[in-house]
Amino acid sequence: MPESVQSQPPVLVLGAGLMGRLLALSLAQAGHPVRLVDAGQPDGSGAAAWVAAAMLAPLAESAITEPSVVAMGQYALTRWPQLIKGLNSPVYFQRNGTLIVWHRQDAHEAQRFSGLLAQTGRALPELPKPRGLDGQGLAELEPTLAQRFHQGLYLPEEGQLDNRQLLAALIDSLAARGISIEWNTALTLEQAQDIQADQGGWVLDCRGLGARADWQAPQA
Repeated sequence: MPESVQSQPPVLVLGAGLMGRLLALSLAQAGHPVRLVDAGQPDGSGAAAWVAAAMLAPLAESAITEPSVVAMGQYALTRWPQLIKGLNSPVYFQRNGTLIVWHRQDAHEAQRFSGLLAQTGRALPELPKPRGLDGQGLAELEPTLAQRFHQGLYLPEEGQLDNRQLLAALIDSLAARGISIEWNTALTLEQAQDIQADQGGWVLDCRGLGARADWQAPQA
């Protein structure tokens, strides 16, 4: 490591959830000294990633979000394999697509959902196109569903990963680089800034909901 980097104060990362671990590892890989602290336990059970479904489904979720977020999600589908490949432990990841089915009484909602996907497709024409399925098409993709459902939508290239495996793999990779996490260490942003002030180091706040006490109330 260059002497100029060794002499740098450590970057203080608050929060060792998914974002904090990813950011700390990226900094370490770039040669920066890192200090990572978290108010919770090593298993990550307090992190949003612990309970998230870990669906990588930007088109499916476009019905409830804006095109800019969908575009970021589509990029993430190509970025995740690159991130996982460099970890010290395996992480489950697949891109087999999303299959959406509905009961007959929900046909109106399915039609509305399809219309929202079409709007997204017009805004982002580079996205993979949804494919409508009849009973036969559904049986070919998921035979076990064919007896219960007779229509569906297939969204190609969407996927899923195992968040809990990912959290553990990031810990392994950080440890391999000599970075330990200071657990049960709750620091406010102000406290972290005071710690770094003397050294002139950066503070990166990745606490998520853990930072809500520091959030400013909305202005009237």
